[in-house]
Amino acid sequence: MAAFDRVLSGIPALDQVLDNIRMGDNVVWRVSDLDEFRRFALPFVEQAKKDRRNIIYFRFASHPELVPECPEVKRICVPLSHRFETFTVEIHKAIEQEGRDAFYVFDCLSELQTAWATDMMMGNFFRVTCPFLFILDTVAFFPIIRGRHSFNAITKIMNTTQLFLDVYSDAEREAVYIRPQKVWNRNSDTMFLPHLYRPAEGTIKPIQDGVQTSRFYQVMDGYQRTLEEQYADSWDRFFNRAKVLHESRMPVSEECSRMCNIMMTRDERLRVLVKKHFKPEDYFRVRDHMVGTG
Repeated sequence: MAAFDRVLSGIPALDQVLDNIRMGDNVVWRVSDLDEFRRFALPFVEQAKKDRRNIIYFRFASHPELVPECPEVKRICVPLSHRFETFTVEIHKAIEQEGRDAFYVFDCLSELQTAWATDMMMGNFFRVTCPFLFILDTVAFFPIIRGRHSFNAITKIMNTTQLFLDVYSDAEREAVYIRPQKVWNRNSDTMFLPHLYRPAEGTIKPIQDGVQTSRFYQVMDGYQRTLEEQYADSWDRFFNRAKVLHESRMPVSEECSRMCNIMMTRDERLRVLVKKHFKPEDYFRVRDHMVGTG
């Protein structure tokens, strides 16, 4: 297919709102939980099956699978090691082998932050992977969890991707809100308004009256973090929480174990020695002398 050709998402109303997903698009869904992502990923996969696409699911996270096993979907399992370079090269090799016009679903990007202990590396992975997928005229769906990442990390991703969509669930009214934050090379009078999606009816309509707008912001406010948290990297937030727990005389053995594994060494023998002899204050002192994440 040619670059920027229209693609069906599996949800006709969504195709209308976005003026279709296009070949070359990377689509990032910022969600509160992965069930919200499945609402959109599973219809996308089902439509791709009908259209006889080459569908690949990258499986690397510890969370439950996002795409059920089936003959039409190729599953590529990549071990999520703590080594950014090894993981990224394996992903890129697989993408290169699949070639042009492939359709991808990735496990949650937030899992990369957990493995690498920093938002920065997660953002860097996306910045080198997204353009590679774009060049090959693929379509890729990525979930990311709201509230887990710094403003700077999200900005990196938003500046790189073609589509960035916020999803908010309103369980009380059995509705879902979709707010397009970025839709590259497409525009309409209502595209960037919040939209009300009613899955049971299959409708997605822009919110234009005061009552619905008020309800949307009420739901959205329930998911927001403080300004300080938005600008702090996950690594900094982790250390701040660990310090508060320790100063409150709460046990921090699990936190110390994680600090040792990520910050000190990958050698199992050395880890045993460090964990035996280091106190929480020692980890905090090392952290104070680190530049970035070390």
